Amino acid sequence: MTRAAITFGQILTPLFFYVVIAAYVAFLVASAWQFSRRPEPGRSIRGINLTVVPLGVLVALVGVLAASFNAFNQQEGTPSTTWAIVMVALGLGLSSLVLAVEGFVLRGRVRSSPAERRAIGMRSLSLIATTVPLVILGGLFFALAIHIA
Repeated sequence: MTRAAITFGQILTPLFFYVVIAAYVAFLVASAWQFSRRPEPGRSIRGINLTVVPLGVLVALVGVLAASFNAFNQQEGTPSTTWAIVMVALGLGLSSLVLAVEGFVLRGRVRSSPAERRAIGMRSLSLIATTVPLVILGGLFFALAIHIA
């Protein structure tokens, strides 16, 4: 009975984090899609959005894969699990920050209905609200990784 409970917990904990990370990546992609479909001339931040956000998501996914391989092999590999967490937190956090900045800039330029401006503003605020804990977590694990190394 105890062995089954340990196995059940060992399976559901990583599964929970995979679902959370996948949901957050979907939120970032939906935000990027909502912001990038705006036909406004001279949007230089769109180029930043289309390069930095996919790069941040890619760094986060590499971190997830590295942490997964280390966990499945039950060993510390390259990169270590601490560095993998740094990659996930800072990759998603900085992508979210770039999207939030673009949302605030876009909100100021939108000349359509107040409801649409409010929707863009709420999306930007939710991006900022999720950026703060991710960047703090990434910074703490970065300090831990530097201290260990």
